[in-house]
Amino acid sequence: MSTHILEPGEIGNVEPFPTVVLPTDVTLFEGRARRFRQLASGHALGKLLEVMAHIADAQHKAFRAGSASPISDELLKQSREHGMPALSCQADRDASWQHDLDAVITALIACPETVLQDAARKLQGIDAEGREAIADAVLAGGIAGDDPDTHAVLAPLVGAALQVWWTRQAGSMNTTDVGLIGSSTVCPVCASRPIASVVEIGANQSNLRYLNCSLCSTQWHMVRVTCSACESTKGITYFSLNGVENEEPSRKLAFARAEACDACHSYLKIFTREKEPMMDVTADDLATLTLDMLVDEAGFLRSGPNLLFSPGVPETE
Repeated sequence: MSTHILEPGEIGNVEPFPTVVLPTDVTLFEGRARRFRQLASGHALGKLLEVMAHIADAQHKAFRAGSASPISDELLKQSREHGMPALSCQADRDASWQHDLDAVITALIACPETVLQDAARKLQGIDAEGREAIADAVLAGGIAGDDPDTHAVLAPLVGAALQVWWTRQAGSMNTTDVGLIGSSTVCPVCASRPIASVVEIGANQSNLRYLNCSLCSTQWHMVRVTCSACESTKGITYFSLNGVENEEPSRKLAFARAEACDACHSYLKIFTREKEPMMDVTADDLATLTLDMLVDEAGFLRSGPNLLFSPGVPETE
């Protein structure tokens, strides 16, 4: 077997692991639905997870029915040269995402869950401008309109469609189109916040931590024991349903933990795929809502959203 010897000009240019992993798996949403159903069995939140499985089914159908829109060469050039996310969620949205919303609506009207049928029909009766307003609120973490309860029902369906469109677009890109942006705390493809991070497995990713985009499903590397919201490396604490844990490598560590930061008082979950190889970050995030409650009570605020779940607003006295 021949061995390649690095030349002086090559030293420092070798990338031993991918810094960005684009969502090229066409069965992503299908696998998510399967994981929701697996988690639902015997789970205290089983009914919620079963409902979410139907939403993921609808996402899979919408994803298969559409195709990626062309991304302009200028946007790709800016991304490469200036570290600008080519599919920034803060830029003007391509109206074609509403085709995916229509596909999600059609699939859910035909599903056996009455709550999803009713929500889908309600969305079906909202005009394009109204849907865009809901999408704006979903991406900004706010409430559309003056009825939080209605928003909480409709937002996951809109979030599901936005995920389909952005994931398809991101999957059509090449990693060479993704420039290094100034911060690791947002997605380099769409500038969205991560839903969680995963300590991965595999030949070139083993034991490395990747943040997972809540919108376009892109993964990007971030060193461990670093706050995913402010990049502080001090005052990091790990919570699990077993209590407070340290970061020393151990098989006793829980599969799902919350990485909490004393500097910015935020947290985000971190999953270990070695312990659950079939995990899906969106499904497993919702299946561990009890952990969110635990860390919230400890005084930390979650830094990234799950677009399939709208927690609503707290009641005021």
